[in-house]
Amino acid sequence: MNQRQITRIIAVLLFSIFLFLIRNSLFPIIVSIILFYLLDPLVNLLSNKWPKGLGINRALSTLVSFIIFITIISLLLTFILPVFIAQFEQLINNLPQFLAGVQTFFNGLQQWYSATKVSDQVNNLFINALQNILNFMLTFAQETASNLLGLLSQFINLIIIPIVAFYLLVDREKVVLGILKYIPDDHRQKMMDTLSQINDVMHNFIRGQLILSLIVGLLTGLGLYFLGVKFFLLLALIAAITDIIPYLGPVLGAVPAVIISLFVSPWLALAVIILYITVQVIENCLLAPRIFRKRLGLNPVTVILAILILHQFIGAWGLFFAAPIVAILKIIYLETQKND
Repeated sequence: MNQRQITRIIAVLLFSIFLFLIRNSLFPIIVSIILFYLLDPLVNLLSNKWPKGLGINRALSTLVSFIIFITIISLLLTFILPVFIAQFEQLINNLPQFLAGVQTFFNGLQQWYSATKVSDQVNNLFINALQNILNFMLTFAQETASNLLGLLSQFINLIIIPIVAFYLLVDREKVVLGILKYIPDDHRQKMMDTLSQINDVMHNFIRGQLILSLIVGLLTGLGLYFLGVKFFLLLALIAAITDIIPYLGPVLGAVPAVIISLFVSPWLALAVIILYITVQVIENCLLAPRIFRKRLGLNPVTVILAILILHQFIGAWGLFFAAPIVAILKIIYLETQKND
């Protein structure tokens, strides 16, 4: 390892520490970037010259895109939110019954497992594993709810986010040129290549994951509805959100539905498990290869380790953004190794 590589590693570490220290201030910027990538395809469709677009002024195209986005969100909140709230209230009212049932199930499972006369060490390991899984689920739910409530309570962020996103959509080329202006001439081309690759990763991930999550939520909701599972809309929303988490998400999304259906009958729980497995097979074998133009190219173990580490540093958000963060770091690392 030469001196330049050591210097870059130190610089990356210092930059990571700096980002960690200001992580709370970065949240509106991150959400603005996500909003930028969600609306950018529509803005391009409206602003690009014919025949690739309608040739509308980019600022006007951005304004129209925001109006369409806000209209869609308003319609969803008007017609779907009351149903979610009703199911959520119903779930809260039934929560003591479900928790008691879960405790009874775990007690019965523990008694059955103890009756197998395995060693105390193995038995304690099994019990601790069950408790850790349950605690992780509860912590994840609490942190996610806390982050969502925190977003709603920070009114200033609700003002900053659309302003920053609007500026990025209108003047994205100026933003890139502004960054490149501070880069030495001999490194400018490498920076342009790096930013281009990062842009492709973010655009591909956000667009593709949004489409996949919507389809997974729809398929899961329809399946649960036809199986007669209670709170099917709420469970479908959980499946759609947790599907963003690589590898671990589908399991986390399935657990609440399996637990709820288990108190109806073991056969219904088995049918729910088969449903979630089927949805994952459809997603991974049929949908993902067609929706994602290019995979992130990350090792599953690397992603899982990143999820665990980032969850400790930035909470529940680390679960959702671990994959693109690692992909971006990989791009930066590979680009810095060129021409060394």
